[in-house]
Amino acid sequence: MMKKQLHTTLKNLFKLAFFILVLSISTQSKAQFQTGTYPDFTLTTFGTNDTFHLYSYLDAGKMVVIDFFEYECGPCWPYHSTHTLSTFYDLHGPNGDNTAMVVQICTFDDADSAKLTWDNGQTINWLAGVTYPTIILPKSKYYAVFGFMNSGTPAIPRICPNYIYTKEHPTPSGSASNISANYTLAGLENWLHTECGVYAGIETLISKSDISVYPNPVAQSMTIKGLENVNYNFKLINIVGQTVIDIQNNTFNTIDVSYLAEGIYFASFEINNHIITKKLFIKH
Repeated sequence: MMKKQLHTTLKNLFKLAFFILVLSISTQSKAQFQTGTYPDFTLTTFGTNDTFHLYSYLDAGKMVVIDFFEYECGPCWPYHSTHTLSTFYDLHGPNGDNTAMVVQICTFDDADSAKLTWDNGQTINWLAGVTYPTIILPKSKYYAVFGFMNSGTPAIPRICPNYIYTKEHPTPSGSASNISANYTLAGLENWLHTECGVYAGIETLISKSDISVYPNPVAQSMTIKGLENVNYNFKLINIVGQTVIDIQNNTFNTIDVSYLAEGIYFASFEINNHIITKKLFIKH
């Protein structure tokens, strides 16, 4: 009888341990891929004391890539040393076709010029060959700005002009040969053009200021002004990144939103492969 009870107890413990292991693996897997609406922030760049305001780049129709790293992070350096982000920035940053922005943010509390360049004789230099901005953001300030959105490094969100981001860990094994396809140069350019719909030169055709959405807040139906006789795709996206209205080749200037829950939404207008976004408040 004792042996049978012991066997049953061990069997139940094994099941519990297996369940915890599966749950842990599932949680880690989910942590590898995140998406949603990215919070706005304004931070000062290292070495230049310039201001980096996220939404000013998104509102200008650009995609933004943020590289969160720690200067002693094992998986961070292999990806950084491929210089993929530097190449992407040269092609699509202000000195390229000006359709994207890149910034790297170091989240170590004691980060300084010596730590980032390893002036103590080490060979790792986080600033060598980097022409895009660098920001030092200690963990205490980091959590105040971002919460736990980017826990674990490297954490590299790609953010479209409609404020929707997607984030993975590009080198989960710490090996430069195991870089996610989304973080190769081809992957980033695919995200820029296909996922974000950003192309060079299109933004000059119609600007964000040309479009107005009213009333705002809206209770029943929203009216769109500035796109008369323009063929465009319309989406309304909620605060967690879910598309709640999707109208291809829209010809309506009023859209019913009375059935939607109150809250913050983003009205997305895709015109000639260029995306313009307006923030909308629904309040019944």
